[in-house]
Amino acid sequence: MLLSCLRHLAGAFLVAALAVTPVLASQESMHRLHGHVPGEAVAKARWLSRMPASSEVSLVFSLLLRNQQELDQLLKHLYDPSDPQHGKYLTPQEFTQRFAPTQADYDAVADYARSIGLRVTGSHANRLLLDVAGPAERVETGFGLQLHHYQGADGRKFYAPDQDPSVPEGIAARVNGMVGLDSATSWHAHSNYHAAGTTAMATPYQVGSGPGGGLTPSNIKSAYNLANVTATGTGQVLALFELDGYNPSDVAYYAKYFGLPAVPLQNVLVDGFSGAPGSGASEVTLDIELQLALAPGVSKILVYEGPNSNKGVLDTYNRIATDNLAKQISTSWGLSEGQSSQSVIAGENAIFQQMAAQGQTVYAAAGDSGAYDNGSTLSVDDPASQPYVVGVGGTRLAVASGQSYLRESAWNTNNTVAGGAGGGGVSAVWSIPSWQQGVRNLASSVMRNVPDVALNADQGTGYSIYFQGGWYIFGGTSCASPLWAAFTARVNQLRNGAGLGPLGFANPALYQLATGSGYQGSFHDVTDSTTNLYYPAITGYDNATGWGSFNGANLLAALAPTTTTPTPPAAPTGLSAVAGNAAVTLAWSAVSGATSYSVYRGSASGAEGATPIATGLGAPGFSDTKVSNGTRYYYKVSASNSGGTSPLSAEASATPSAPVVPALSITSGPTATTGLYTVLIQWNTNLASNAVLRIGTSATTLSNTFTASTLSTAHAFKLSGVARRTTYYYQVSSSAGGATVSSPVKSFVGQ
Repeated sequence: MLLSCLRHLAGAFLVAALAVTPVLASQESMHRLHGHVPGEAVAKARWLSRMPASSEVSLVFSLLLRNQQELDQLLKHLYDPSDPQHGKYLTPQEFTQRFAPTQADYDAVADYARSIGLRVTGSHANRLLLDVAGPAERVETGFGLQLHHYQGADGRKFYAPDQDPSVPEGIAARVNGMVGLDSATSWHAHSNYHAAGTTAMATPYQVGSGPGGGLTPSNIKSAYNLANVTATGTGQVLALFELDGYNPSDVAYYAKYFGLPAVPLQNVLVDGFSGAPGSGASEVTLDIELQLALAPGVSKILVYEGPNSNKGVLDTYNRIATDNLAKQISTSWGLSEGQSSQSVIAGENAIFQQMAAQGQTVYAAAGDSGAYDNGSTLSVDDPASQPYVVGVGGTRLAVASGQSYLRESAWNTNNTVAGGAGGGGVSAVWSIPSWQQGVRNLASSVMRNVPDVALNADQGTGYSIYFQGGWYIFGGTSCASPLWAAFTARVNQLRNGAGLGPLGFANPALYQLATGSGYQGSFHDVTDSTTNLYYPAITGYDNATGWGSFNGANLLAALAPTTTTPTPPAAPTGLSAVAGNAAVTLAWSAVSGATSYSVYRGSASGAEGATPIATGLGAPGFSDTKVSNGTRYYYKVSASNSGGTSPLSAEASATPSAPVVPALSITSGPTATTGLYTVLIQWNTNLASNAVLRIGTSATTLSNTFTASTLSTAHAFKLSGVARRTTYYYQVSSSAGGATVSSPVKSFVGQ
């Protein structure tokens, strides 16, 4: 009986106390991922039908970043001008290696999707997203929900789940959520327009010299102090996030009409989008033409075009990040935070963090409904409210003769949401970022405030845009965002010429400048108490216009300062050498003004020589692994910048040696704890090792053997089927590194 029970135990009940073993998905507890039911949209809609079982559903898993705290610290270092890591951005490959989900986690999610009958339709190099698809019946059974068709009050039809998706705990621990289970929302552009010269508007009316009185490229430069700036974005690449197509002939006509160069346009189509212009083509055309207006010298404009769906949004942003071809990006598409799902917002945030780590900056239109982004309550727009995005609000521009700058007010057409006003307010999702903390006049000291900056967005003082073969006057924060991105292309051209890296995520630099003595000269502060329907424009920062608009030449000079050759840095101090196993770890204090360090090594004191063993070190530390145990090594370091190299530091030395490995031993136990028909045998070892239990009813014949190959210092076997009042004899052993230790034979009596 015992042998039979022990065999059964070996197959089903053998447990190693601290060893973790894979668990089958079918045995895992399930977890519902919250925030996937668009409750408000469903509540206001009319139910139509259950989704047919064969209907194809496309989804995307949004996965969690890895090493989030380390990434948070890196981003602080990258954007701190006093930090040695300042501006040393990562490549997409480096970001993936350090912070993306592991390949094992990515594969686990893909395997799970396949196990419930879905196909993997797309993978992403940074492993943040996984595209899957399958028939509705597979989605419903796989995630424990039903999909239904609805029709909203506006007549728009959509589908949505009746409850949140259920997934195994192991999958829930790897993902932000899923995107694509509903189509309740459609992302909208933040622009408005009318045919040139057809609409009579109250003063201030059109202030430009273009068709219909719209602003021309030269008008924009004159109004914002860029007329005498020679930089035009040469050598830079601009990018646009779009959810529609455009007609290239419109852009070509605009460029020819205003005497601009034919900047190459490169379309990047995502998720099978055709690129054909649709109902949102006006936005795409507007974005391209305004980027071209202010940065006509760029190498090209990348137009990333994806389908207008939550999945399309994430996949398109992710393509911009993994390509990493443009350092300045604009998006004019958004949703109110409350209309965007948790999974979409979290997925966007992971992508925007990657962009910031790579030195990319994203400008996002803050919305055209003033402080009431959702149309009725105080709210802000996503992605403008994201902490790694620059939110761009709207102003109304007034010009003097020659279209030179006169003043600006907060954009507010007629004190109604329908009339239009610049977006701004307080995020309900994101805590206040570090670069915004301590700023005066914030509407909130604990949550993210929007916008960060602004520019002319009033249709009444709008821009001449050529669209569908005719001239129109455009307004909206969709006009302001691409112009800020184009301005940044000029900044990065000048920074490159001065030997500086890209500006990167702009907010840390903009806020540092705006809170210092250079604010008044670099920005046009809007202070006339006009509102965006709620928040007034006041001195300094405000939630209607942020810091205001750019004072072009002055802000360029502040963000791309002319560099002078620095003096060589001082010799490093605080050098220490710590011996390890065939390695010596060096550390020293960072040197002000140093851009790199070199390490020198010798086999005798003072014999380090003039040839370093390592150069170009960006941080004050180095691990020397080309050493032998038992030999003393001597080290000195130097610091360098473009002005030269410092004297050598004071000397430090160390002798590497192999670690002393203790002998394997049983530190406690074994003990046998009996229960009704059961026994738990436990012991501990000083080193991680495997476990073997031999047991029988004879002290000389331990006929049954159980093993656990997982290495651990705590070992346990739980046996069932133990006969009552029967004496059992057992012996345990553990092995590691070629050594084996065994206990004496011990006994217990079954209960």
